Amino acid sequence: MIAEDASRDAILAEIGADADMAAKLDSYVRILEEWQQNLSLIGPGTLPHIWQRHIMDSAQLMPFIKPETGAIMDVGSGAGFPGLVLAILYGERLQRPIQLVESDGRKCRFLKAVANETGANVRVTHKRIEDLIANWPATITARAVAPLDKLLNWTSKQHHPGLTCVFMKGKKATEELTKLENYQKIHPTVRIDTHASITHPDGVILRLSGFQKTSNSSDKQLKSQTKPQTKPQAKPRLKGRSQPNHWKNKTASNKGYK
Repeated sequence: MIAEDASRDAILAEIGADADMAAKLDSYVRILEEWQQNLSLIGPGTLPHIWQRHIMDSAQLMPFIKPETGAIMDVGSGAGFPGLVLAILYGERLQRPIQLVESDGRKCRFLKAVANETGANVRVTHKRIEDLIANWPATITARAVAPLDKLLNWTSKQHHPGLTCVFMKGKKATEELTKLENYQKIHPTVRIDTHASITHPDGVILRLSGFQKTSNSSDKQLKSQTKPQTKPQAKPRLKGRSQPNHWKNKTASNKGYK
């Protein structure tokens, strides 16, 4: 367990950061401290321990993710944890920019400011998670975004057999896993591995894999919406009145789900 009062230098040594990574992380922390004065990016009480509570907390995901395998999507990025930290630490190992998905425009501007200053290989997307098109990333990360069942619902369009989700949870992790029993009955191939956090005794890292494509169910729903309807037998016209047209075809809409 990494002590909460661990120093900047101790954290950098723990994660094996070189001089370039350290300089970028220093810039990140400086910009966050400046923006925090007018925008709530992290809990005020965690600011004195930012290196352990946020930088190290994010960096501990590195062993669970192989950036060489494909795209990484960080949902509900907020202040950039863990996605922006991972982008700085992975550096040239990234095959493509890490996608930071955030619905708050102010936080998106903050993320872009840090990216511009540090040169982190990220792409900021100002959208709600559920409004994204199917990008099918190799990995989805999330930290302090929403309960597990909601996260899986919101990211459902991104699910495919090659996907791994790495979600950071707190003391309610056991409760959230219990509520997920119905989901696992419907999706029996999904495997959930739990790992203890090294930054907080109540912290848990959930690694989910074994997803299936969700497009089939979407296609079935779309087909049911667009299936031609049998025109009912017309009612006789009433003398002196025009018959309203109740049978106009309506265009089906295809809807789906930081």
